[in-house]
Amino acid sequence: MSGVAFTPIRQARASGEIVSQIERAIFDGELQTGDRLESERELAERFGVSRITVRDALRVLEARGLVHVKVGASGGAFVSETNVDQVAESISTMIQLRRMTLSGVAEARTVVETATSELAAERADPAAILRIEQSVEKGRSVVREQAPHTEASMDFHVAVADAAKNELLAATVAAYRDLLVQTLHDMRDVRSAKTTQKAHEEILEAIRSHDPEAARKLMLEHLQDFEKRLRRWLATQEQPAIVARARHRRTG
Repeated sequence: MSGVAFTPIRQARASGEIVSQIERAIFDGELQTGDRLESERELAERFGVSRITVRDALRVLEARGLVHVKVGASGGAFVSETNVDQVAESISTMIQLRRMTLSGVAEARTVVETATSELAAERADPAAILRIEQSVEKGRSVVREQAPHTEASMDFHVAVADAAKNELLAATVAAYRDLLVQTLHDMRDVRSAKTTQKAHEEILEAIRSHDPEAARKLMLEHLQDFEKRLRRWLATQEQPAIVARARHRRTG
């Protein structure tokens, strides 16, 4: 921490500039995951501001998931390890704040997930394939029981995205999960669940065979079918369905 070259800042925008400098140090690798920042008093001296201003900046950094603050004798502000869940939450929040329509999300989903399925077929290791297989088996079981297929369906898509070995794409797909769960639940019917399950099994086979072209084609057809069903369902609703209307905690 002592080697990071922070510079004094102007008081009028002090908190924001502290955030910017510490962010840049983290992004540039000068501060690594797990590193402890200096104390509030020491940071205040380094930046030439009050401890209250430093505290405000640390709160912003903590809210952004860049640092976490521990209390106690061995406490302080530590650089956090950013994970996919945090990124997914940010994407999910952005979608809701902008009140994107479900059809807009479905369109983006089609573009992103045709790519993740292709990459998964190229990159999936045995552990990733096993996770996809488990989600497919879970779907097969709920279809047999004529139980809601929603959770199993979304778990499949998240597992495929994880197998693509691209954290940003995986976070994007994870963000859709919670936003689409309620809509998929509302749209459900036995026939579409069987069709969805069949598509998932075919996509799994393409990924297991490491056939990117087939995986992409099958996922594209699958999600285009979902978009058509969604448009038909939306046409029957009294109000345009907005993603922001429902949030569900991730369970998978």
